[in-house]
Amino acid sequence: MLGFQELGEKLDKLTDKAAVRTQEEIEKAGDELKDWRKRLDELGERIKKVTQEGLEKVADGAKEMVQVVKLKSGIRDKEKDIDSLTKQLGAKAYQFHLEKRIGNVELKKLGGMITQAKKDIEAKKKEIARLREKEKKETKHDPKIRRRKEAVN
Repeated sequence: MLGFQELGEKLDKLTDKAAVRTQEEIEKAGDELKDWRKRLDELGERIKKVTQEGLEKVADGAKEMVQVVKLKSGIRDKEKDIDSLTKQLGAKAYQFHLEKRIGNVELKKLGGMITQAKKDIEAKKKEIARLREKEKKETKHDPKIRRRKEAVN
């Protein structure tokens, strides 16, 4: 029976060692899990930051594109005004030609309106150029945004 007792003691020692080893492994796994959680949290924060920066760039680019579209619309409106005024000027000039009265104040007024509309168009074109130059400076390091904006223009 002494052999069974020794065997039982050895089995108890082995069980104790296994329990200690299992506890050590559980603690080690817990520490590794905490480390992975920390890494995932850091990664999540980095992704959040990069996404936020990207959204801000897109929003800024969209604002500038809206400004360009508005300016181009203004240019088209002014060009339509010029066409209309030119037709009026031509009609008046022909009428005055027929009446032998060229040099009339009305012609000068229409001519002045055309000149002002052309100045307005030039100012809008300069503003578009300024916005595009600003865009180039802001997006020169981001080729994806630059290609999208160039496609729009």
